[in-house]
Amino acid sequence: MSVVLVTGSEGQLGVALEATFKARPFFVPLFCSKSMLDITDGDQIEACIKTHSVQYIINCAAYTNVQRAEQEAATCFKVNSLAVGCLAALAEKYGIVLFHISTDYVFGLTKGRPLSPNDPTDPLNQYGQSKRAGEQMVVARATHFYIIRTAWLYGEKGDNFFTKMVAWAQKGDVIEMVDDQIGSPTYVYDLATAIWEIVEKIAKNNLADYPSGIYHYTNEGVASWYDFAYAIATALPNRCAVIPRSSAAVGLKRPYYSVLNKSSFRSVFQIKIPHWQDSLSLCVTKWKNQ
Repeated sequence: MSVVLVTGSEGQLGVALEATFKARPFFVPLFCSKSMLDITDGDQIEACIKTHSVQYIINCAAYTNVQRAEQEAATCFKVNSLAVGCLAALAEKYGIVLFHISTDYVFGLTKGRPLSPNDPTDPLNQYGQSKRAGEQMVVARATHFYIIRTAWLYGEKGDNFFTKMVAWAQKGDVIEMVDDQIGSPTYVYDLATAIWEIVEKIAKNNLADYPSGIYHYTNEGVASWYDFAYAIATALPNRCAVIPRSSAAVGLKRPYYSVLNKSSFRSVFQIKIPHWQDSLSLCVTKWKNQ
C-alpha cells in the first residue's frame, strides 16, 4: 500500500485530513506534526521518506500568521519557500507525488473576475510573497506535483474565523467586518475530502490522466467577509451585531477580489464542490453537536 506523508498535521487542514481519512485501502497515512517532522530540516525529511518509503506527500506545513510575517519575513520565507523547495527536490529524487497547499494571497490587485491558476501573481504582503516563492520552487524542482490554492478556510474546531465568531457571539461583542473584500468561504473538511479523492484517483488510475500544475479549490459561491460573518452570526444561538467597515478603515492588506476560478479543478478531477452556504450549515450543525 502507498504511504502518504502529511506534514503540518497539527494545523487546521492537517487535522481535517486525519479526520476525513477513514478507511482507504490504497494508503497508509503518516501524519506528522511540526514537533515530529520539521520541514525546514532537509536531512530529517529525507530520512523520513527513506524509512517509510513515502510515495505521496501532502504539505500542509506553513507559516500562516499574515500580520506577523511583516516583521518575521526571514522565518516566513524559510518555511513557506525554502523548505518547500527542499520538499520538491526530494519528491523529484524519490519519485514522489507532491501536493502543496497554497493561497489566494499570491494574487494582488483585483481583476473583477474569478482568478485563474495561470493569472499573473502580485502578492501584497510578505506572506503572499513567501507562498508565491514556494509555488515557484515546486514548479522548478518537481515533476509530479499538484499545487492547490485555497482561501478563507474555516471549521468547527481549531483557531479560525468560524470559531472566533462563536467566541465573539458568546461574549455579545459588536463585530466590525470588512465588506469590500470578496472571496469564497471554504469549509476545511470539504477541501480535505477533495484532496483524498484526488490521491485515490491517481492511485487507481494513470497519473498522466491528471496533469501536474496549479489548481484552485474553494467552496462555490461568493461572499464578502461581512456576508460570511453575518451568515455565521445569524446561525448561532448567541447572536451578535455585525457592522460593515471598509478595509482602509481597519488597515487590512490583502487582495480585494480573490474569488478563485475552479473550472480546471472540476474538469480534471471530476469532483463536485459544495456551495459555501450549504457547508456553513453543516459546520454549524456539527458545532452544535460537539
